[in-house]
Amino acid sequence: MTTPPSSTPGSGSSNRERISCPGCGRHDWVTWPAAAATFHWKCFNCEKQFDLARGGRH
Repeated sequence: MTTPPSSTPGSGSSNRERISCPGCGRHDWVTWPAAAATFHWKCFNCEKQFDLARGGRH
């Protein structure tokens, strides 16, 4: 599997970030706005919702 680019060309305001679900451990890539310290995410695997912090801190 290849790593997606760290930012989408032309967007400049969001980055692709690798996240890990605190509930089931599933890994995914999301488009995370650069100015946002947290990212609200619902895991489609375990269906739980989380506010994730940058750097993998939950």
